[in-house]
Amino acid sequence: MSWFSALPGFLVALVVLLGPGLLWGAILGLRRLTLLALAGPLSVTAVVVASEVASLAGVRWSLGPLFGVSAGVALVLWLIRRRFRDALAMDPGGPLRRTLIAWGVAALPVGLITLWIFGDPENIAQSHDNIFHLNAIRYIAESGNASSPNLGYLGTRAPTFYPAGWHALVAVVLMSSGLSIPAAINVVNLAIVLAVWSFGCLFLVTRVTGERRAALLSAAVLSGAYSSFPYLLYEFGVVYPFMLSLALLPAVLGLVVQLMRVGSPLRTTTAGNLLLLLGVLPGLALAHPSSLVGALGLSLPMVLAAAYSRLRRDNKAPWKTLLPTGAFLAVLAVAWMNLRPARSSSDNWDELGNAGQALVEVVLHSPLYRPPAYLAAALTLAGAVVVLRRRRHRWTLALYALAAMLFVVANWKEVPDLRWIVAGVWYNDFFRISAMLPVAGIILASLGAVALIDVAARRPAVRSFLRGQGGSRKRAAAVVVVLLLVGVALAPLGAVQRGVTEAAAKYRFTENSQLLTSQELALIQRLPEKVEEGAVIVGVPLTGASLSYSYTGIPTLLPYGVLPSSAAGKVVYAALDEMSTNPEVCPAVEETGVRYVLDFGISSVHPGETERAAGLEDLTRENGFERVDSEGTAALYRVTGC
Repeated sequence: MSWFSALPGFLVALVVLLGPGLLWGAILGLRRLTLLALAGPLSVTAVVVASEVASLAGVRWSLGPLFGVSAGVALVLWLIRRRFRDALAMDPGGPLRRTLIAWGVAALPVGLITLWIFGDPENIAQSHDNIFHLNAIRYIAESGNASSPNLGYLGTRAPTFYPAGWHALVAVVLMSSGLSIPAAINVVNLAIVLAVWSFGCLFLVTRVTGERRAALLSAAVLSGAYSSFPYLLYEFGVVYPFMLSLALLPAVLGLVVQLMRVGSPLRTTTAGNLLLLLGVLPGLALAHPSSLVGALGLSLPMVLAAAYSRLRRDNKAPWKTLLPTGAFLAVLAVAWMNLRPARSSSDNWDELGNAGQALVEVVLHSPLYRPPAYLAAALTLAGAVVVLRRRRHRWTLALYALAAMLFVVANWKEVPDLRWIVAGVWYNDFFRISAMLPVAGIILASLGAVALIDVAARRPAVRSFLRGQGGSRKRAAAVVVVLLLVGVALAPLGAVQRGVTEAAAKYRFTENSQLLTSQELALIQRLPEKVEEGAVIVGVPLTGASLSYSYTGIPTLLPYGVLPSSAAGKVVYAALDEMSTNPEVCPAVEETGVRYVLDFGISSVHPGETERAAGLEDLTRENGFERVDSEGTAALYRVTGC
């Protein structure tokens, strides 16, 4: 499949990801950058709300419920705006042309790099969590249920909560475009980065600087200058729901800056900002709850800066500032300590991390043992100097320091209790936390870039050059183009280069790829020709065998994890190859419907590790198995002994 043939699906993804938000935002009076930056977050809210409404109403998840909910909410917003127009006024922003040029500068290099990482539209990330993600999308498409309270365990156990925002988004694109599941994933992720992350970064930075050309272009260049977002999350885990939530975070924090009035003076109202925050938070929460907690935590510097400013300058009673500030701190503390997984879920991180190394990495923007991000690190240092000298926007330095603290403490394995209190929301997973560093650091780095541009523009020699022959406008435009080309060229040097190389290596089918080899994929693609309708396949999930469900729709006994929940399923995995001697096996085979075994060997998706199931090892004719098909070392067996 070519990217050109995937283009219609990409356009469907853009419509789903931006359409509802553009409609809602336009009704609320949003314009230009604000409208474009909030369209994605509002649309994700439309997706998650519509998927829950559809589930409650017993309606299959599709574009129908999404359009219905979008239209219904649009009507409510129209009535609210008609009644409270002045109270919901929002700043119109700067020229649209300037915004679109900056977006192009941001989106083009990130988009091209993303296409190179993915390689082919139907490549998949060869990572552990992708077993669940691909099968979850198939499950939603077949069951018609994209509800977060029901997604966990994919219908094989009692329903349990799993944030379904990303899966609902991909599933509705899948069902509306005719793409395969891997291609739907890739076009949606591309759309998320281009339409949500890029506009969100421009929005966040300009809430502090104002919509100056220099600020917009600096933010555009820097949005692709960090290795840990988006490039890390293309392949780590893969934690695609967390990736979506972080792409939403810049726009959410930009609204907080507006609400707290700690940035550039804007013609916005408190009621308008609160309504917009109310509109984007459901999408953030059901994309991934940890990022809702992260948004609260990263809002702390803005809230404290606003409170300090008002206490110093206002003549109003102090309690009018202290009371809401205290309420926010209470909400933050409760959310931080309660919206987190069980402590046992972080056990695999207990012996990992190096706090000293992490401290160096946050200074150099080189998390996870990567080379320094030269441009981002230099501009962040410049930004820190600027805010300290000018005594303005010092909270931006505190914002990055807070994110850096989370990363360092998450690496500090010698203090497990403190580590859990600080980083337990993210399983003590410093990989995930590293992906928040760009969100927290891009404002500071952009302030540094703008300050350097301003200093250079004031120098007599520069001003004289710009006013030389040919007119200042043409020369200024040429200088801007040159600076942009230099910035775009410098941005990937160091950390991004390494991150992109590592990510691309995860998106290639080879004879040795970690999750699914090219031979295993070829065998899976022939399964519909070999397996009769109604039969269930069993395989060892971590060898990639369970992906047969996502690719073909043929049910597999265990579409996720490592152990089945039912007693019969446990018997199959423990003793299927004992059919001739163990009287429990054949009743278990009948109960589960297992008719075939997909044998992908013992190599786990985790490099260097093996994965075995005791009952799926002796697949001989004597033990009741018949080889039906094979490709290289991968083989399909029919169960004949029962």
